[in-house]
This record gives sequence, structure tokens and C-alpha cells, in this order.
Amino acid sequence: MKKILSIVVCLAGCLVAGAQSADPITQILGEIEQNNLSLQAARQEQAAEVLEAKAENNLSDPSVEYVRQYSKHTSDAEDELVVTQEFDFPTAYAARSRYNRLQANVAQSRYAVERRNILMEAKLLCLDLIGLNRQERLIRLLAVNADSLAARSDKRLQSGDATALEANRAQLNQMSLRTELADNASEHRALLQRLLAMNAGHYLPELTTDEYPQLPELPSYEVVRDEVIPARHELQEAASASDAARKLVSVEQAGWLPKLAVGYRRNTAPGEELNGFIVGASLPIFENRHKVKAARARSVSAALRQEELALQVEAQLQGLYNEARQVKEAMEVYDLPLIERSFTLLSRSLEGGEISWHEYYEELEALVRRKLDYYQLENRYQKLMAEIYADRL
Repeated sequence: MKKILSIVVCLAGCLVAGAQSADPITQILGEIEQNNLSLQAARQEQAAEVLEAKAENNLSDPSVEYVRQYSKHTSDAEDELVVTQEFDFPTAYAARSRYNRLQANVAQSRYAVERRNILMEAKLLCLDLIGLNRQERLIRLLAVNADSLAARSDKRLQSGDATALEANRAQLNQMSLRTELADNASEHRALLQRLLAMNAGHYLPELTTDEYPQLPELPSYEVVRDEVIPARHELQEAASASDAARKLVSVEQAGWLPKLAVGYRRNTAPGEELNGFIVGASLPIFENRHKVKAARARSVSAALRQEELALQVEAQLQGLYNEARQVKEAMEVYDLPLIERSFTLLSRSLEGGEISWHEYYEELEALVRRKLDYYQLENRYQKLMAEIYADRL
């Protein structure tokens, strides 16, 4: 029984994973994250910053000196070998190590911001492509009917049942819709080219769907704020930078501790050899002046920037939320089931001879235009929700 349950659980997991991987937007974003040149450069820059920070905490290189002295009065010579190693006070290394870890957090958060921004741009392009697919379907429906109306009007004109004005109007509608389809295709190609450029020219899965991702209901602003604000990568970067700036004060304070040096010295003279140890220290009387004050000023500056950024992020989120709420309310004005029923009734009326082709087309165009207006709102709402929850990417 346990074995059967395990198999069922595994199959369910595979189905869920397959459903998730089937999401075309997720696939496209995954490809762009892997191939985007800006993100590749950002990853290398992050690694370089971490390694540079570690390099600054290395020991200084050892010093080796060899001296051979001659006397012009005798053939005797004297040799001297000096090996020394200088290092900072041990607590200075510990302070720099903690500072470097905080700097690594800053670099990681900076990369997260870059990644989020690039993937967000790509997702907005994908949502626009889906919007164009939805529009194209409706415009093509109208274009097919416009072609049929133009053909019927031309035939009626030849038989004397229609005026030249009616036939011209039908042909103008036909031309207008062909232009709309051409504009839609042109914009579609432009968006695809932008996506391909973001993917460094590599192949991308074709986005043929006209269905948007399912969105949850928009909760209250307080719920959104409590989820979104702590996850904002900009604020995490600013917090890490502020922590690093505070730790830099400790690093600079450790710079007032003396630097130590130890070594070995060997002298050889005719008939005599001398061996000894070297112990020394250097006092930072001049080199470290004003560094602690500068570090404290940077710490205050970083804290102020963090506070200012928090206000900006919340104001931006409030603006996005308010617009999303307004667009959602505007969408709810549209009675989509009524529009769909109207399409069906209109077709039945034409088939039953209750209305003419001209009347049918005019009513059909009005319904299509209303639905296209709804599609514009729908696209804007999808993009606003994507921006609100951008840090989920």
C-alpha cells in the first residue's frame, strides 16, 4: 500500500512539475536569465567584487633581502640574509572579514535588482505579446466578416441592389481592418525581436497563447504592502549597504592598531656566524588620519539613503496599487457574458434573416470594439500586477 501511495505521489509531483514547466512565460524567462548578456556580466561582476574584497584582507607579501659585503683591504666577505613578514593586528583581519561578508551581501542584492529588472522587462513584453494575440483573434474575426460584406456589397452593386456609397464604405472597412492586422503583426514582430535581443539571439519558445496567467484577487493595500515591501531587492541592497557602512567604521578604527613584523636574520663573517629574530611594529600616526570620521559620515549617508529609498518604494507601490484597483473597477463594468451572448444572438439574427448583412456587420464591429477596449484594460491590469509582485521573479 505504501509503495502504491509513493508511486501516486511521484506521479502527482511529475504532473505538477510538467504543468509548471509548460508555462510559456516561465520558459521564456528561464531562457533569458541563462542567456542574457547583461545578466552574465552582472554575475561576473558580483564574483569579482567578492574576490576583490577577499584580496584586500590578505597578508602582505614577505620580504627577503640578501647582502654581500666586501672589503678592499682583505679578501674576506660578509653575507647577510634578512627575511621579514609584516601583518596587521589580528583584530583588524577579523573586522575586515565581517565587513567583506556584508559587502558580498550588497553585491548579491545588487545582482538581484539587475536580474529582477531584466526579467520584469521580458515579462511585460510577453504580456504585450499575449495581448496582441488576443487582439489579433478579434480583429481577424471582424476582417473576415468585412471581406464577406465587401464581396456581397460589390455583388449587390453590380445587380443594382446597392449604391456605390455602400460598396465604397464596405471596401474602406476592409482596408482599415487589413491595416490593423498589419500593424498588429508589425508590433508583434518588434516585440519578438526585443525578446530575442534580450536572449542574446538564441532561440526562444514561440508564444502563441492568447491566455494570460491566472491572477489572484487583489487584496487590501495593507496585505500587499506587508508582503511586497520586505521583499523589495532595492531595500535589501540599501539595508546591506547600510550595515556594511557601519562595519566600515570598525574597520577604520582597527587601522589605529599597530602593524607588526617578525623575521629572521643571519650574518656570516669569516670565522663567525650570527643568527637572530626580528620583531618590529609600525605606529599609524599619519596614515589613518580622518579615515574614521569619513567612515562615520558614509554610515550616516547610507542610513539616510536607506530611509529615503524606503519612502520612495512605498510611494511607488501605493501608486501601482491605486492604479491596479482603478483598472480592476473599470474592468468590472464590462459584462463579458452579455457581450458573448450578444455575439451568439447576432449570428442567429443574421441566419434567421432578421437583420441585413450591413446591420450585422455594424453590430458586430461595435461588440468587437467594446471587447478590444476590455482587452486594453486587461493587459494594463496584468502588467500592473506583474510590477507590484515583481520581486517574485
